[in-house]
Amino acid sequence: VPDEGTPAEEEPALRVTVRQPNEEMNYGFLTFASHAAALTTLVALTGQEDGGAVSEEKLVAGVRLESSTGDEKASAVRTNVSHLNGVTLYWAKGAQPKSSSENEKNYGLSFHKRHFPPDSRTDCWFCLASPTCEKHLIIAVYEECYITMPKGAVNEHHSLIVPVEHGGDGALVNKKIAPEIESVKSKLRIHARTVLQKDLFVFERCIETKGGYHTHVQCIPVDADSGPAIQSKMLEMSTRAGFQLKEITSDLGLNALEDDWSSGYFYAEIPLPGGGNDFRRFIYRAGDGGANGGGGGSGGRGRGHVPLQFGREVLAEVMGKPDIAQWKACVVSQEKEEEMTVEFRKSLENITC
Repeated sequence: VPDEGTPAEEEPALRVTVRQPNEEMNYGFLTFASHAAALTTLVALTGQEDGGAVSEEKLVAGVRLESSTGDEKASAVRTNVSHLNGVTLYWAKGAQPKSSSENEKNYGLSFHKRHFPPDSRTDCWFCLASPTCEKHLIIAVYEECYITMPKGAVNEHHSLIVPVEHGGDGALVNKKIAPEIESVKSKLRIHARTVLQKDLFVFERCIETKGGYHTHVQCIPVDADSGPAIQSKMLEMSTRAGFQLKEITSDLGLNALEDDWSSGYFYAEIPLPGGGNDFRRFIYRAGDGGANGGGGGSGGRGRGHVPLQFGREVLAEVMGKPDIAQWKACVVSQEKEEEMTVEFRKSLENITC
């Protein structure tokens, strides 16, 4: 298990048991903690949801992990996997899901091998390969990213745009995925305007957290023409917190404005009145001077601190609803989550941009 991963003995969702009918048989059974974990393993090792032959690359990696030692000669012997060629993994008879029960469906979504990259973390909420990823919240899946509702959404059309690959680099500054994310943002903005008659408040807090970080962009429909109030409150609260948001006047994307965003940033798009596709952009790069230019800030900090829930806190004050500042205060039952997700997915299907 990678250093940053979670050992199976500490996480029941990752446990796998092996059963072999008897030593003379050349087959056995793997029992996983969940259907999602089993499906993820099949796709990662064989590239197919129905299973198949395990690639030699995966066999070598598995043997090295199981028998790693400091003895290079022994290691070389152990990584000869010719005796394992032809190893296959399939669903046991009767085990492949036929029903649509809660734990045995993909909620109408189509996943492919590319959605389970090698850098996936089994302890990350947003990695599709993780048993902790709640797929019933996913709205749509694309090549490089997917749209999902968050736990504890602000409203029934609050969504996150999440890159498939795990990483702390900002979604909007990653040159590989930024074009697709921009397209998805436009789709959500059109949906908000034409279906909901609302504007879209967009923000990304790309600042590493203690437990690791899988970047994502938050998109929240807000009342039409509420942009100026959101902007005013956001600038006021950032000053109060000791960091300074600066308006971006260039038409260039974030990935073209600066080469190094490794320190992290908070970025926001504030909708302009009138219900169009126009918005004002603001940015704070972590590590820059505080609200007073280089020092001070609030509480005597030399550098500003962007609260983890800053975007939600801004909306909570604008809307006069303190509870929406914290996602845990907005959690609903899984049944309600599934209902909201299905309705959101249906309303987004016919939006083109």
